[in-house]
Amino acid sequence: MKEAVTIPVIGNGDIRSPQDAAQMLTDTGCDGIMVGRGAQGNPWIFRQIVHYLETGELLPSPSMKERLAIILRHLDMVVEHKGEYIGIREMRKHAAWYTKGLPHSAELRHHFNQVETKEDFLKVINQLNH
Repeated sequence: MKEAVTIPVIGNGDIRSPQDAAQMLTDTGCDGIMVGRGAQGNPWIFRQIVHYLETGELLPSPSMKERLAIILRHLDMVVEHKGEYIGIREMRKHAAWYTKGLPHSAELRHHFNQVETKEDFLKVINQLNH
């Protein structure tokens, strides 16, 4: 495909890790990549991809403290942009993605899915910080 056109070719689809990104670039010769679902709950994938492509080394996943900071920042932005009612409901889904694979993630999802207000959401976060 790349050889058949003169415009930049962007590869996408099933890029969920730095290795997937490198494989896409190697297999297709594309000029760049797009990450979609692989970034849901995993916004740090972009820095991980860049680091891997530059060094061949994998960065560790963010710590619980870093994840909670990202959740709080996301919470503030979505509530500011969409209001508390809609923002909290959207954050339930995102919080589940952010905590996927962590110890007790099913229990965390349950707690996040019960919250109705930003204050309730912050209480769940504060419990995780202790």
